[in-house]
Amino acid sequence: MDTWLQLSPRRSKVPKTLSKEYGRYSNEFKRLAVALTHHPDMLAVDIAEKLGIHPVMLYRWRMEMKNGDIPGKASLDEIESEVDLIQANREIRRLSKELKETQRERDFLKKAKRFFQAPNSKSSRS
Repeated sequence: MDTWLQLSPRRSKVPKTLSKEYGRYSNEFKRLAVALTHHPDMLAVDIAEKLGIHPVMLYRWRMEMKNGDIPGKASLDEIESEVDLIQANREIRRLSKELKETQRERDFLKKAKRFFQAPNSKSSRS
C-alpha cells in the first residue's frame, strides 16, 4: 500500500516573522507520519524525505506522540495496532497470492499426471 506517498502536509499560515514563513502541520498529519515510522520496512529518514520534512522533526513528533503531547483521537497504541493491522493485511495478500500460485501448480501437475497415465491410443504401424 503506497498511500503514504500520497500524503501531503497541510500547513496553516502563521504571520511572517523576520521575513520567514513558518508553517504548522496538522495533528492528523503528524500522527500519520509517526505511524509510518513504525513500519519495519521503512526508514524514518526516507519517510521524512518523501513527506518533505526534516528527519529531526519526525523524530521530535515521535517523542511528542509518545509523551501524549500531540492531541487527537488516536493514541500511540491505536496507531501501532493500526500499523500491525496493515502489516497483517499485507501478509494475507501475500499468502493469498502464494496459495493461488500453488493451486495452479497443483492443477497443472494433476493434468500432466492424467496425460501421461492415459493409454496410448495411437497404434503403431508394424
